Amino acid sequence: MINHMSIGVNNPEKVANILAELWGGVAMPFPPSPGGFVALADDGKGTIVEFVPADVQLVPGTGYPDEATFTKETKTDDYEATFVPGNETSLFGSVHLNINSPHNEETIKAIAKREGWRCFTANRGGGIFQLIELWIENRFLLEVNTPEMTDAYQSMVNPENWAKFLEMPLPPKYAKNYSPAEAGVIG
Repeated sequence: MINHMSIGVNNPEKVANILAELWGGVAMPFPPSPGGFVALADDGKGTIVEFVPADVQLVPGTGYPDEATFTKETKTDDYEATFVPGNETSLFGSVHLNINSPHNEETIKAIAKREGWRCFTANRGGGIFQLIELWIENRFLLEVNTPEMTDAYQSMVNPENWAKFLEMPLPPKYAKNYSPAEAGVIG
């Protein structure tokens, strides 16, 4: 389960509000990052996406707390990662996000059109499942699933079906849950 992720964008407040709209959730400020906002899915699972300005980078702290005396009250601020402005970034990156939305294709595409963002329905894996490619600020790929698309995606993304897609046997850890004919076990 993914609980949250951070994404660098040009307009964090706007993008957080649009993702919140796609989810049926809410957008709020994200104080750890200067100018940051979060979209909360309000899904009962704590799912959020943090949007920070594109020039902000997450850098690690230095040192470590003393584990021998570590408690819930131990201050770790000096050791924690912090959001720091001033990072040069490229227009595109390898990070993308796939989300489920309660909205239909028309609504999702209308939101993207309203924002002037590239958006279309894509057939992944030669039609194994569909999703909507929505390019946030025309630079970050957000894959959006309608409820119907979510069902198809979830039925595909499990060890058995993934192995079939790759035309390879299941690893032994998972193969024990399937018949030998289904599994074709990897040594």
